[in-house]
Amino acid sequence: MNGLMTENKEQEKSGGRVVNMIVKDDSDFLSVFSESETPVISSEVAEFIENRTMTMPPKEQLTLKIHSDCIDDDEKVLYRGAIKEYYSEKYLANKRELKRNNIIVLLLTIAGILALSLRIILEYTTNSLIWAEVIDIAAWVFLWEAVDISVFGNRALRFKNKHYLSYMSMNVEYVGLSEK
Repeated sequence: MNGLMTENKEQEKSGGRVVNMIVKDDSDFLSVFSESETPVISSEVAEFIENRTMTMPPKEQLTLKIHSDCIDDDEKVLYRGAIKEYYSEKYLANKRELKRNNIIVLLLTIAGILALSLRIILEYTTNSLIWAEVIDIAAWVFLWEAVDISVFGNRALRFKNKHYLSYMSMNVEYVGLSEK
């Protein structure tokens, strides 16, 4: 109960949600891989941040409070940049996926409409009800898949993007382990 009251007071002071992280050894804080010159955080650090903020609204202002005695001033600057770089890369990858999904939605919609047109033509020119129904089913599958990707798949990606933007703008504070 006392920990909850302390957390609420921290939230009131910072204007957002405070995520506490204790780092006793920072040797694995940064990933050994990066797409650019700027380092990124390790997947374990990202997983910790994301697991601690999973239930929070994506637009809520976050403060990552790192409690550690092993992080020096140069590393503090480096780690702030690495967090931002990591989530910038995630954000851009997610944006590419949204764009790709939108192209797929457009192509599936066009395929569904063309299939429905073909069904109408086939039904009136050949009186083949069986093939017309087969094409009708295929057309509706194309259209349903377009709706599924557009409504459900892209919603999840937009939600992730909001979280990534929140992580990119997150305040990062450093506190010694002995400080309260």
